[in-house]
Amino acid sequence: MDYEIAEQAAKIFGGEAWDSGGGICLICIPQSNGRLVVISDEAVCEYNSEEDFEKNLASKSILLH
Repeated sequence: MDYEIAEQAAKIFGGEAWDSGGGICLICIPQSNGRLVVISDEAVCEYNSEEDFEKNLASKSILLH
């Protein structure tokens, strides 16, 4: 998804758009319990922490394709 769409969707979900580089934009939604939900064109993933996100260690994921 492009940055403009990610930004609009992030507002709806209470998160923020993040440009991960290479034309890939994500929606990052921090949770009150410290977890992070990340939405891309391909998947919705939950990470136990931002550190796990940086290491690409999703605790749960749903593929959208």
